[in-house]
Amino acid sequence: MNAVCFKVIDHGTPEYQASVALRQEVLRTPLGLVFTTEELAKEKDHIHLVGFSDDKLIATASLVPELFTCKMRQVAVSTSMQGLGMGSKLVDFCESHAIENGHQSIHCHAREYAVPFYTKKGYIPEGEYFIEVNISHLHMRKVLSAL
Repeated sequence: MNAVCFKVIDHGTPEYQASVALRQEVLRTPLGLVFTTEELAKEKDHIHLVGFSDDKLIATASLVPELFTCKMRQVAVSTSMQGLGMGSKLVDFCESHAIENGHQSIHCHAREYAVPFYTKKGYIPEGEYFIEVNISHLHMRKVLSAL
């Protein structure tokens, strides 16, 4: 495997369509869910970040800018690349992008099984577990500092 190249992509491009396909495969299909046209249209103003290795999209996430923070969502790594540190590198890239754009913190709705991952990355739980897309999630936040 060659080095992973992370970059920001535009909504509606072929790269974006590949990121939707990866999110569908990793995040939605296991839950019996499918993205709707309306859901994807709402992502028009989100920041889409992806990772490529050997010209193959292997990781994706979205950032939703808010006032002094941003929400990280739809974090997915291809099944064949899970457990190799790609998720950690993707989150680092998201955090760097947030810092570069003046955000003081980043937050997410972590699936229950991902809470230990985010805890290791310095995210702090906020509130109690809740149900989203039919599974348990926890709101988590990390205060960002300049690199």
